[in-house]
Amino acid sequence: MKAKTLLGLSLLTLAACSAPPAATTPTAIAPATQAQVAAPEARFDELVEAIEAPSAEPERAVACKTDPGARPFGFFSKDPWKKGEVVLTFDDGPHPTATPRVLDLLKSRKMEATFFLVGRNISRDTYPLVQRMIADGHTLGSHSYSHDVTMTKVNAPKDTVEHIRGQHEVTAIMIDLALMAKSGDDFDSMFRSVFETDPAVWLTGLTIRAHWRTYLEHHKRLLAERGFKDGARPYPTVYSRPPGGGPYVEHDGKAGIAIHDEALAKVGMMNVMWHGAAGDTVPGKRSDFAFLTKNMNDYAEDGGVLVIHDYIRADALASSLDRIERDPKISVITMAQAVEQKYACSVEATGLRLVNEARPDILGRGFLAAAPAHKADVAVLGPTAMRQ
Repeated sequence: MKAKTLLGLSLLTLAACSAPPAATTPTAIAPATQAQVAAPEARFDELVEAIEAPSAEPERAVACKTDPGARPFGFFSKDPWKKGEVVLTFDDGPHPTATPRVLDLLKSRKMEATFFLVGRNISRDTYPLVQRMIADGHTLGSHSYSHDVTMTKVNAPKDTVEHIRGQHEVTAIMIDLALMAKSGDDFDSMFRSVFETDPAVWLTGLTIRAHWRTYLEHHKRLLAERGFKDGARPYPTVYSRPPGGGPYVEHDGKAGIAIHDEALAKVGMMNVMWHGAAGDTVPGKRSDFAFLTKNMNDYAEDGGVLVIHDYIRADALASSLDRIERDPKISVITMAQAVEQKYACSVEATGLRLVNEARPDILGRGFLAAAPAHKADVAVLGPTAMRQ
């Protein structure tokens, strides 16, 4: 099996198993040419190669041996971790100029990472970057659509749950659109089909909270038109991260955490916090080479989930990745490997459990379903389709 290609997308291989806020004001992203964000001259077959099925039947997913108990599925700052094993994660993309630099640095060192994407940053100009992430073997997660760092409101728990669910569901839709898009015009056409509005204008938080279920119904119809059957979708977005860390690093206390945990349980996603940060969001330190590299080097040596942002100073990132690559005591592991280590089961089994325990009004993550049989039907195909 191409174990390290896409365990996120390999969730689709479960077909072989039997198992049942206030409105935000858009600010323009700097314009970019298609050449700046496009996958590196990859033919369609090469993109499919990144997610093709293993030659043998996948191992049957087993029940998780480790029950998270009172805590939800996910990764948190106090989780014990093996020293020197680091999961690289990048937040806030895709960005038309910053993200390609990150992808280039990772590719040249043959390192895999998880990108937590902001839904509103996915557009006709940046969708090729999402396709490139898949082609390069990376994992995708949701960082919400609006990047509202205060979306948990303890005085409005029901509205907050709806808001958080909508933010992650819409971002998962945007990831699907990016992976299905064959051109910028095709992306815009699909966006209009799902959201019934101008793709050049960001959706507001209030609009998403009010209409995300309608968007899911429209997306189901679009997926069927594109050849996806029985709940299949281009990518099973199972990982999520709250903007700014949400209630887990702010002052909402146990009440805020409980609300956010409830929302993720209902949307069927896993929360991914971090053990260490690059420090690229610290005021006055964002461009401090020594500060950034020391943080990344130290946290990589300690082990755990490391959070970095796409816009980090490029030479600082390059320096730390070189240090990680040279140090025999440090190894980069994937989110899927981290899931297997923490829960003693595959990410497939964990993801399926999340969906089974979620509310029935979600679209699902695309497990146990068939993707299109023909390459021409979709820009990116799941492993199930490739076996047909």
